[in-house]
Amino acid sequence: MTAPDTDIHAVAFFLADHAVVESGKAYVNGGFWNRLNFPSFPAPAFFSIVAVIEVPWRAYHSKHKFAISIDDADANSLPARFEGEFQVGAAPDMKVGDPTMMPVSINVNGMPFERPGDYSFILRVDGTEIARWGVRIVQVVAPGVPAGRSGDPNSIPPLPE
Repeated sequence: MTAPDTDIHAVAFFLADHAVVESGKAYVNGGFWNRLNFPSFPAPAFFSIVAVIEVPWRAYHSKHKFAISIDDADANSLPARFEGEFQVGAAPDMKVGDPTMMPVSINVNGMPFERPGDYSFILRVDGTEIARWGVRIVQVVAPGVPAGRSGDPNSIPPLPE
């Protein structure tokens, strides 16, 4: 998938425990996972979204917009949306026709997932989808902790009399 007339594409698009972009490089800790486990819902999630976008020379010196949205398994969009703009040019040492790699990192702090299920993070540039990353959100019960009668894994049933 590429943006029309520019061939802008994602070299990488994934989630990480933490990431930051510094001096044109993406520094990533705990990257490339596709599952989160929570004992109960809604569950606040803390993570980073990482994209490395390759911008070809013919797309230089133009403003481009990117957006990252999140859909559930039924293609319903979550309210969280991350947007930005970028514009690149050629570095002095580049040859004619060289592309530019542009890393992007977005830190997400406490985004609530309302229920378990499959979710897709979707990266668009100039309105065109160029990458997608799937994540499964799972409800788990800690070992040795019985689930309560209500089905809430955090509730412990009363002791027998």
